[in-house]
Amino acid sequence: MEKKIVTAAFPVGNVPCLASVLYEDDRPAEFYIRRQESYSILGNIYVGRVEHIQQSLHAAFVRFAPDQNGYLPLPPDHSRKGKALKEGDEILVQVEKEAMKQKLPRLTTSLLLQGRFMVLTADRKTLNFSRKLSEEDKERLQNFFRPLYTGACGIIVRTNAAEASAEELRMEWESLSAQFERILGHGMERTCYSCLHKAESDAVYLLKQCPAHELKRLVTDDPETKRELDAYIESTFSGADRPVAVLYEDRMVDLYKLYNLTTLFTSLQSKTVWLKSGGFLVIEQTEAFVSIDVNTGRYSGNKNYAKLVRLTNEEAAEEIAAQIRLRQLSGTILVDFINMREPGEQKDLTIRMQDAFRNDPARPRVIDITALDIMEITRMKRRKSFKEQIEEIGSDAES
Repeated sequence: MEKKIVTAAFPVGNVPCLASVLYEDDRPAEFYIRRQESYSILGNIYVGRVEHIQQSLHAAFVRFAPDQNGYLPLPPDHSRKGKALKEGDEILVQVEKEAMKQKLPRLTTSLLLQGRFMVLTADRKTLNFSRKLSEEDKERLQNFFRPLYTGACGIIVRTNAAEASAEELRMEWESLSAQFERILGHGMERTCYSCLHKAESDAVYLLKQCPAHELKRLVTDDPETKRELDAYIESTFSGADRPVAVLYEDRMVDLYKLYNLTTLFTSLQSKTVWLKSGGFLVIEQTEAFVSIDVNTGRYSGNKNYAKLVRLTNEEAAEEIAAQIRLRQLSGTILVDFINMREPGEQKDLTIRMQDAFRNDPARPRVIDITALDIMEITRMKRRKSFKEQIEEIGSDAES
């Protein structure tokens, strides 16, 4: 699979924004947009102060920036385990989920640092490997990591580590372990509300997902994004597959116009998605869940209806997986497929949907298909959906 990442200045009304798009085989797979000079706080680590403990909710409300509070879930028996949190305590917290709708950012005290090849954890101090790694790769990586593992922190070896050289693994280990040691060893010496670790930009986040040999192009017209990419590449990549970030400077044609991002942006704002067969999807985001309705479109009675239903549902499954990832839909997703009458159709459709999710890093799960042909899907809720990103930009424009 060939991948490319494009990060371009993109105006939304009068608000200057930055759009980052991951393409897989020339098809857009992920899309993020935010106001320029605005960065996600997802993954940031702060010195926070406990402002209030709500025993009935098993939660603490922690101020981690002068103007920002977060929600920290607590175990039901937290007050009986060691030193209980008290109002006024200063603690290290990490943003686990961004603020969504009316909800505060969700925080955690289980700190972690993510790289391309590994994740370091503060709580679970064990050495673990991705289930997607082959036995051969796992054995090779165990031989590499065992001498490094001291028990000071946990290590989760990611699937991408299979393609990494020993030098690249060592570079990332040294970088992440040094950061973790600094945060855990000296973080509490910093003043309250200090940001100890700043999460990467959208462009770097997308770069982390790409195996080096699959990344064919990395281009941006934003100098600051170019500097961030260069710094990350310098600290992480080595060898012949090392990517090069290109700064686009053609004044005749804007980068977002060259890649036709306006059309992509407009299509993602529409609730209706047309299928090649003539059918279409209707995507609705509600407070409780996301609903996706599959329709055949204009049906001609001369056609074999059972075959039409099967083909439309199969095409819809592929497009639904693509739209869920593109729009960053998450939580509970209910898909109302066209009624399936043939034996085994539901099982075949479930397998097709699971396979369509194979490249989604959020790892959606197909739970079941009900008697009414409604497929239940769950997807990890961490980042803001496309709709929420646009709403945030709109509120910035009004303020």
